Amino acid sequence: MDPITHITAGLLGSQVVHKPLNKRFTILFCIIAAWLPDIDNLVTFFGPELYLIHHRGITHSFAGGLILSILLVAVFRLFIRYFPIIKGLIISLFMFLLHIYLDLVTSYGTQIFYPFNNTRYSLDAVFIVDLFYTVSIAGICFFSFWSKKHKQRIIMLGLAWLFLYPVICLGIKQAALYRVENELQRNRISFEKVHISPEFFTPLFWKVIVENRKTYKIAGFNIFNASGTKSFIKFDKAEPHMFNRFGECASIFNTYAWFASYPVMKTAKSGQSQLITFGDLRFYSTIGFVRELLKNNEPPFSLTARVNESRKVMEYYYHKPGGTKVIQHLE
Repeated sequence: MDPITHITAGLLGSQVVHKPLNKRFTILFCIIAAWLPDIDNLVTFFGPELYLIHHRGITHSFAGGLILSILLVAVFRLFIRYFPIIKGLIISLFMFLLHIYLDLVTSYGTQIFYPFNNTRYSLDAVFIVDLFYTVSIAGICFFSFWSKKHKQRIIMLGLAWLFLYPVICLGIKQAALYRVENELQRNRISFEKVHISPEFFTPLFWKVIVENRKTYKIAGFNIFNASGTKSFIKFDKAEPHMFNRFGECASIFNTYAWFASYPVMKTAKSGQSQLITFGDLRFYSTIGFVRELLKNNEPPFSLTARVNESRKVMEYYYHKPGGTKVIQHLE
């Protein structure tokens, strides 16, 4: 989830705390605790592979949250002698768990049991940046500070909405899945499995991913569209043996195979060499204007290998969110 939503959640939470210390320090403490797991974004300065491995890793796990909570309380205690240790730990742990929940409901995946298990868990109910969610929570938070008469009711509404919105999205997702599967069966379209994944402007728009043995097909789903799902785009599934082979030249390909949920691939000629681009359909968009914005760029979190005639990787390109490209030469 985006930083604004996490910080806003911290602001709402700070108003529930009953005077463990003065109001100014309460707000500061809750904001930091609500945001602190995202400190792992600093790993982006050490290269794309470490970012894929460690973002939403230890700092987003239950074990890491406990450690960060203890460290945060220790820092505040160091500068504020009367800072309450037990209450501080309870408040910070609540904020860390709220942060983990807000990330867990998105499609990105969170390693909540790291370092004991590096599996990425996701409820896949909310897009990584959800404008409806962020704007509604920010609006409720603003009115909670502005209103005097109904302050407590607004705060409780905001906290309830933090938890209820993803649940509502999950319900809509299951309804969309039921409708799409029935539509495919009615039209006698074969499939092994159907996935519904969040899209920009969820819960109004979703991605339908139809999986077969060697391919994925993707299309947009509009909950107000009574005519059904149309305009599927076909992708070749990424071949596991290619990740293994390229991983012998650069470990980032092995990491990408672990990271991707719906790995796809495409090939193109480039002079005497060949470009093989791996992507993850989580980060592809089915919305027209979004696709137009990315027209001249690969979708974010794509990985391109430049290979010679013997299929040896000479260099790779990693496409970061925002359109920037990281190039690594291997020869």
